[in-house]
Amino acid sequence: MLACLLIGCTRAELEHKADAYNQAIAESNNRQILLNAVRASQRAPMSFVGFGDVSAQPNWSGSAAGTFNFDPFGLTTYNVNPSVNVNGGFTSFTMNNLNNSAFVEQLQRPLDKHVSAHFDALKFPKELIQLIFVQEYTLSAQQHRRIASEVAARCQSRRDPRTLQFCEVLGRERTNADAAGCPNLSETGQTITVLNSARDRCTMTRFQTFERELRLLDIHLPFTSRTGLGVLYYLGELIAAQNYSAYPFNPEIFIETPDGQRHTVPLFEVRRGVPAQGGVAVSVFYNGESFYVPTPAFGSIDEARSLQVLDLVSQVITAATSKDTLPKSSTVTLVQAR
Repeated sequence: MLACLLIGCTRAELEHKADAYNQAIAESNNRQILLNAVRASQRAPMSFVGFGDVSAQPNWSGSAAGTFNFDPFGLTTYNVNPSVNVNGGFTSFTMNNLNNSAFVEQLQRPLDKHVSAHFDALKFPKELIQLIFVQEYTLSAQQHRRIASEVAARCQSRRDPRTLQFCEVLGRERTNADAAGCPNLSETGQTITVLNSARDRCTMTRFQTFERELRLLDIHLPFTSRTGLGVLYYLGELIAAQNYSAYPFNPEIFIETPDGQRHTVPLFEVRRGVPAQGGVAVSVFYNGESFYVPTPAFGSIDEARSLQVLDLVSQVITAATSKDTLPKSSTVTLVQAR
């Protein structure tokens, strides 16, 4: 019975360690992305750490000592003292410094366009994917004018629900851009570059308007992909837009709900200051200040896509972290606590 008990304890200990390790790595990964995005928002150097292998060897032992007294007619007294000893914790844990040329070179490579197609197949919001992956569009001035003309014609003539929803949000954005004093995209040459940046509201509105015009017309233009580092810099711009801009704003994306309706929701919310109790999904502390991602209103039509952005960026960073880019290092610490 004691042996069976010890085997059960060992299995429970292993399962507990696996669950705890999984949760710890996931939380640490999200915090590292947010921390580097905060650094990027302040134009500070980034830093990367890779979490290596963990070796967990639960040690257990058991014994059952006893004293038995007999007389000629049978057992008179007995005393049994079983004991079980279980030592929890990890026996070894490896952490890697990724601030090396191999890893950084991977992050400086343009993202493969098949990666964005993968997330599109997973039904991530189209505008979220484009904002994260597209660095800029470059097209002729003539093509740019033709797209604007076709959008205007469709908004005047078409009355199907999809067109009405797109035209409504496009009209609202033009009104807001005019009210904010945003200049029109100047055509001084033969080519037009539509840059995807969130540093200021006018630049971001211009790109999102163009992106939505392409979606309305179902046009797919070639684009310049971001790099992995470029994605983190973009998250930094989103944080700066909400916390450091002369005219702060909360970037939103235009999504489609399962019932076919379309509306805008927050893209990547990051707030600065002391968070409310229980309302935090991810938080970091940097330069004496707290930054946190509020817990989205899961299931509501206004649910912020902050955690979905972290998921996408996490996979982009993971794709750049192969075994070959991890530096060769040995065990750095020993943890003997559960």
